[in-house]
Amino acid sequence: GLSGMPKLILFTSEESHYSVSKAAAFLGIGTKNVCTVPADDRGKMIPEELEKLVQQAKNEGRVPFMVSATAGTTVLGAFDPLEEIADICERHGLWFHVDACW
Repeated sequence: GLSGMPKLILFTSEESHYSVSKAAAFLGIGTKNVCTVPADDRGKMIPEELEKLVQQAKNEGRVPFMVSATAGTTVLGAFDPLEEIADICERHGLWFHVDACW
């Protein structure tokens, strides 16, 4: 099996669409390896929290591999701060996906 493989983890906003977790389940990554990043009161992912969570995952021996941000959340229509998130992804070598629904 895959138990000897590195434990992949992906990051998405707590306001993201459920399809992110669903995709992780279908791909065999597992929903427990989807880390939800806190959002502010307007529904936007907080980049500083993302940075902390990525570093925490690395410190735990996990392998961060992607961030799924949102350009127009389903409920609030919030746009995550894409440029700041992109900088974090570049710094850590993460795949940056933007889910757009608006």
